[in-house]
Amino acid sequence: MDTKKELTEAEKTLRGRLVGLAFILFTVFLLGMFWLYTNPAMSVGLTLSYVAGLSMIVLPCTFPLVFVIVPLSMGHEYKKGFVMALLFSIGLIITLTLYGVVVAIAGRYIGVTRVQQLLYTVAGLAAFLFGLSELRLLKFSIPTYGGATPQIITRQGDYLKAFFLGLFLGNAGVACPNPATYVILTYIAASGSVVTGAALQFVNGLGRATPLIFLSLLGIVGVNATGWLVSKKETIDKLTGWGLVLFGAIILVIGMFGHNWLLITPLHSGWNSVFSGASGNVAEYECCIEPGCTECLTNEMYPDGSCVCRRHAQQGHTALVCNECKVGLGQGKGIFKKARATAPYAIATIILGIVAPIAWYFKKKPFKKKEEEDE
Repeated sequence: MDTKKELTEAEKTLRGRLVGLAFILFTVFLLGMFWLYTNPAMSVGLTLSYVAGLSMIVLPCTFPLVFVIVPLSMGHEYKKGFVMALLFSIGLIITLTLYGVVVAIAGRYIGVTRVQQLLYTVAGLAAFLFGLSELRLLKFSIPTYGGATPQIITRQGDYLKAFFLGLFLGNAGVACPNPATYVILTYIAASGSVVTGAALQFVNGLGRATPLIFLSLLGIVGVNATGWLVSKKETIDKLTGWGLVLFGAIILVIGMFGHNWLLITPLHSGWNSVFSGASGNVAEYECCIEPGCTECLTNEMYPDGSCVCRRHAQQGHTALVCNECKVGLGQGKGIFKKARATAPYAIATIILGIVAPIAWYFKKKPFKKKEEEDE
């Protein structure tokens, strides 16, 4: 017996359009990446901002968003899954646009790093709580209107969840941008223009959303044509939940301790080596101080993404670094000093943030099973 769900004509039409849209987005992604890697002389503008957003999908601190948006949009009818992917992307774009405004203001007044850590803390905590909710470890939900239309409220609950997840997780990857993104953020901070910051980051958000929507469409049209995913909803919820717990724990720790601790981990150095070896381009911008020196924005960069000054500082030859880095090191802005000071606490917190929910989950599992049997 054929267990596949028979599609209506309207569903077939919508599916065909979604496939066409996926093809267009994939083509745009390929063209954008080709442009980025064949134009080393990059001037700041909307085109650079968009393709820089496209390229963020390959970074280790941005790619995990795939494991949030794809499962989130799957398991629903075509239209609902697509709308959820769009709402997640809209939330992401709004956050990045606001981030551009904040960076412009912070560049004039309070400093980008402090604002960045606050945003990471909020985003990480939100993702962590959403993850625990998906695993049924916490009864956490977005407040909704309690009127006389419960079916509409229930239906819109998924939409709100998708939007707010995109809103909270939109700043993922800002702490480890590629060189193009760093140039854009530096330009925004230096300009101090709210309009410029909002425009560039809005377009950057469109770029980041493009591959995420494409991957969501693949999941929607490739699996939703059968009823298989509906029967696997519990498994999808668990995968989404654990992905959010892991992602949230890492982002929260970056907000609490900064991101310098990542620099002395094998994950960071290994990723940079693999990416630069495969593409011939720099994976991430790295200097020996934070914020980085202007020397690093020139061609004084090694293939793995570190500048000349960082190499000298890492080898203990601080007398050979540029004058700007000498001043920064003297002021305690050296990233290696910060990394060694924060790494033990950051790694311990991440382990706790992952192990504790696992222990909680398996401790609660027998009780949950008993409750289901009693019902």
